[in-house]
Amino acid sequence: MDVLRQSIIKSYLWCPTSFKYRYIDKIPSTFRSLAAVHGTVLHRLIEEFHTVNWSLDIAERYRELMDDEEHHSDESDVPIYWKEDREPTIDKLVDEVVEMLENYRGKDYNRDANVILSESKFMLKVGRNVFSGTVDQIRQNDNGEFTLLDFKSSKFPPNQTFLDVDYQFGLYSLACWKGVFKLPDGTMKMLEIPPDKLRIVYYHLRDHIPYKRNGKGFQAGDERGDPRKFTSRTRDQLKVLKRDVGAIASNINRGVFPRNPGTINCPACAYSAICIGDSRIDGLSAHQIKSIETLNLPMEEAA
Repeated sequence: MDVLRQSIIKSYLWCPTSFKYRYIDKIPSTFRSLAAVHGTVLHRLIEEFHTVNWSLDIAERYRELMDDEEHHSDESDVPIYWKEDREPTIDKLVDEVVEMLENYRGKDYNRDANVILSESKFMLKVGRNVFSGTVDQIRQNDNGEFTLLDFKSSKFPPNQTFLDVDYQFGLYSLACWKGVFKLPDGTMKMLEIPPDKLRIVYYHLRDHIPYKRNGKGFQAGDERGDPRKFTSRTRDQLKVLKRDVGAIASNINRGVFPRNPGTINCPACAYSAICIGDSRIDGLSAHQIKSIETLNLPMEEAA
């Protein structure tokens, strides 16, 4: 039984064809997203706060980790796509990261947190499929309940409806209840945290960046708000999640990979050139052409 990454759910829904190129055909991507690499570095910095040193030099360490991700990671053979020159872009990112993480480590609810797992891998069986993933952080609260945090650095946080139905957070909740996690000593263990004992936090790091000028209801230097956006799951919601995830996995296993053209996903896709070629008959294999011919049967024959 193949193990599926939990992140493939979003990848498949974003565009099944792009998903196929990446995960089924294993066609190398032409570039890496700077936002994704930047996010990885932020996660590593936060983990080092909690496990190594709260007083580390943020700017210096960010540059070191960015260099490591760019040139020495498993994907270093795939170049990062820089919209503008690299060095000015890095300088701008460093300034933002210093503001974000200085305010992150200045919060008592972060410094005093009882972090029981950080960047921890998990395995979860859903129906006939096994999913793997990594959670950013799990904290145990004073009341014995738990909080799972997912750190994000996107420009805008999602609305509450998205948080309450997101597949990723649902799988995290189910994993904390029914899955197994890799502990720091390398052993695997079920956490057995029921959904009513778990809060999930979308931690929007950019809310730590202070306003630059005065405005209605805020002043220059104020942070943009509480970065913690809360959600949770019920047992009934997790039943629905298992059904939906099973349907998506079934499509993947049956080879259902239709295109999902869009004004946002297509320009950002690393496989757009391949996709354009495959969308013409002269770019298709004999098997693909036969499939199209089957779909184009005369109406009376199809009926």
